[in-house]
Amino acid sequence: MSSVAVIRAQVERRLPGALTVYERQTPEVFPSGIASIDSEIGGIPKGALTQVCAPVGNTSGRTTLLLSLLAQVTGKDQYCAVVDANDCFDPESAAAGGVCLSRLLWVRCSDRGMKSVEQAFKAADILIQNGGFGVIALDLGSVDEKLIRKIPLTTWFRFTRVMEALPTALVILLTHSAAQSCAALTLNMGASVEWSGSESASHARLISSVQFELAIGRTSSKKPAQSARTNFTVRPQWA
Repeated sequence: MSSVAVIRAQVERRLPGALTVYERQTPEVFPSGIASIDSEIGGIPKGALTQVCAPVGNTSGRTTLLLSLLAQVTGKDQYCAVVDANDCFDPESAAAGGVCLSRLLWVRCSDRGMKSVEQAFKAADILIQNGGFGVIALDLGSVDEKLIRKIPLTTWFRFTRVMEALPTALVILLTHSAAQSCAALTLNMGASVEWSGSESASHARLISSVQFELAIGRTSSKKPAQSARTNFTVRPQWA
C-alpha cells in the first residue's frame, strides 16, 4: 500500500468522511421570466441573497428584471414584498408587467439619506423574520454609493445566514457590488437604446428598442464567471 493510501486510511479511521468529496446541491430557484437570463443562470436562487447592480440614473434593465421576477412569483399564488428606500416603485408599471398587486407588499421609506437606508434594512429584517414571502426585494438602486459603502459587511453576512434557512429569495438592487462574497448571485446590468424618427428633431424621436446587457459577476451554482454575458431586448408598447 502506498504512503498516500496509508495516510488516507488513517485519517478516515479517525475522522470518518473527512476526505469524502461532497457535491454542492444546486439551489432551488425562481425563474426570472426572461429566457436568456434563465438559460444562463437557471433563475434567482431561493434561500440566498442576490444583488443586481447598475449605476444610478442609467437605463439598465434592473427594474425590468425585478418586475419580471415579481410577475412570475405572484402569478403562482405566492406573496412578494418590495422595500422601497427612495419611493421609486411604480405600481402601474408593475401591473402592466404582469405583477399581481394583491399579492405584493410595498414598503415605502419616509426618510432620506442614511436614515432611509436604515429604515429599509429594518423593514427587510422584519419581513425576513416573519416569513411567508417568495421574494423580498430591497431597492437601494437610487441610493448614493457612498451611503451604501457605510453598510458594514457584518450586516450582509447576517442576512445571508438568516436566508439560508428560508425558501425565500432576497433580491437587492444596488449601484455596485456591496455584499461581495455574501451574495450567492451578482448581476451587473447595462443597456443601449435605439431610437426611431428624425435625428434633426429630437422632440419627435421615440425609443424603438432597448438592448440590455447582463454580466454575471458571481454565482453559487457554478464557478465564478466574470466574463459571462447575456443580452435581451425590450420593445416599448408603442413600437
